[in-house]
Amino acid sequence: MLEVNKWSFCQPDNQFSLQKWQKTVDLMTELFSAPAGFIVHKTDEAYRIIVSSEQRENPYHAGIELAIDDNIFCKKVLKDMAPLYIPQVSLDNQWDDCPLTVDGVESYLGVPITWPSGEPFGTFCVMDFKKTDYQHSLLELIEQLRDMVEDDLALLDNFTQMREIAMLDPLTNIYNRRALNLLCQHKLNLAARLGFNICCLFIDIDNFKPLNDKHGHEVGDKALICLADTLKQYLREADIIGRLGGDEFIAVLQVKSNNCIEAISYKLNEAFKENLKHMAIPELNLSIGSGIVAQPKETFAELLKRADEDMYEKKQASKLAR
Repeated sequence: MLEVNKWSFCQPDNQFSLQKWQKTVDLMTELFSAPAGFIVHKTDEAYRIIVSSEQRENPYHAGIELAIDDNIFCKKVLKDMAPLYIPQVSLDNQWDDCPLTVDGVESYLGVPITWPSGEPFGTFCVMDFKKTDYQHSLLELIEQLRDMVEDDLALLDNFTQMREIAMLDPLTNIYNRRALNLLCQHKLNLAARLGFNICCLFIDIDNFKPLNDKHGHEVGDKALICLADTLKQYLREADIIGRLGGDEFIAVLQVKSNNCIEAISYKLNEAFKENLKHMAIPELNLSIGSGIVAQPKETFAELLKRADEDMYEKKQASKLAR
């Protein structure tokens, strides 16, 4: 899902173009005969204009931010979660310290925009440098245009959820094979460009089939979820983790050298066993193979193959040692 309290639409994204919202804002300001109209996005950090009407007399461009503590109109709209219309700002003393009045803003009309969850997204607003007298039909119009923006947010949220579903393993809620191929290759390309080391861990649960046969698939599923949670718990947020299928998992990490891989593998194995114990699941061991990127243009498929082969060798060595 879209993250409610983080900046949205700051980077180009093929999911959504702000051009549609730009046309909506420009149409609004034309119908209101106003010099400035905006879509403002709010988080805990600030209020940011993400779309600004394109008239020459509009002094506020997209990207401008106002401090979260400033006494501004948008803040009151979102506090009350209701439309706000001030025909003549200079007659209301509560706006004397509003930074926008310093620039000569004399009239404001704004309505709240909400995320699909109902949380506040920001405001859809129009401002003028002279007193206004908007008729009721215009007040209805701005709400209708705002609804179009909220419809777009709902569509985008649905698309984001569908994309996440398509890229996540339904049992463990970590990346599936398809997502791993895309994200890990991108990570390798980035590493080649910036010059850092990438390691792929191929992780397999020893004796997983006997666990399923003896205790049932429900216990087996819990063991798989336990491993996924262990990887999320002990690896960094920037690391890529996923499930290839069955009891085979992948982690792609940025590392300083080969020397740390054994320590990471040991830590994961011990943490996994400890987490299994807390869930009252029989003890299991992990076989963890690794591969470090050997050349700048190595593909993820090649790296994965070497990590898989290393895992198999370690699994066989473990069996012989028993």
